[in-house]
Amino acid sequence: MEAYNALHALMKGPLPSLFFCIGDPVVGNPTQHMVEYAFRTMGFPGRYLTSRVTKEELAPALWGLRALAFAGGNVTAPHKQTVLQYLDELSESALLCKAVNTIVRRSDGTYYGDNTDGKGFLQSLKDRNLPVKDKKIVILGSGGAASAIATELVLAKAKEVVLVNRTEDRSRSIAKRLAGIRATILTVDRWEGSYSIPSDADIVVQATSVGLFSPAACVDVTFPKRNKPLIACDVVFNPVQTLFLQRSEEAGCTTVDGLGMLVNQGILGIEQWTGNTPDSEGMRDALEEAFGV
Repeated sequence: MEAYNALHALMKGPLPSLFFCIGDPVVGNPTQHMVEYAFRTMGFPGRYLTSRVTKEELAPALWGLRALAFAGGNVTAPHKQTVLQYLDELSESALLCKAVNTIVRRSDGTYYGDNTDGKGFLQSLKDRNLPVKDKKIVILGSGGAASAIATELVLAKAKEVVLVNRTEDRSRSIAKRLAGIRATILTVDRWEGSYSIPSDADIVVQATSVGLFSPAACVDVTFPKRNKPLIACDVVFNPVQTLFLQRSEEAGCTTVDGLGMLVNQGILGIEQWTGNTPDSEGMRDALEEAFGV
């Protein structure tokens, strides 16, 4: 039936909508498997292509996608910040965190950039009934994921967000950009040697790429004794059970893996592309199938 539908579109139209994922590297990126599953189960005539695009080829690649009238797509590292200059309009989240991971082609042919990473992260906590309002949250890292998550935490009225990175200037840049938007306190910690998670933190977010495709890799942190529960989250999605999450569990933390964030940010993008909400459980199952979980 799928082959018949594709032939019907080819012979009589309309052509399926085209979507993309660009980054470098993109080998091992599971988004295509998840999105195409969603398209199939929704009955949406879409095709999703994953393409390696180097920094040098980003500008011509994006003009090519415009010329081919791609309906939207995803942007991953290292292009989430540099892609902004090629877009016509940005969402509030994208403007605040200075990064885009989702692009939508509007009816007038303009391209709109959004960042669904932080929103997807917050939804993964909501799915577990874990609130962030009035909480102290420590974010390890200061890259695109950290910036997006910090942005949404501020908008969600977290009590305090602590940005931790070995390059302190990058953390300060994020803190300065988000200062004054809400009453959230923004502080910066220098990461020297092994970082000790503050005893009064409610949530810690491992927002670096350490551990991605590397089950034996883990950020250098310690979990001192504490008087209240700690929720430990990892943005890394492969492996699902990272060494950071394993060590967090051993320290008595409640853990949240990176698959929830990946699924939820994907759902938000698909909703913008199609106007419909896909099956979240099925999308997670598709990812777990791709990872052999």
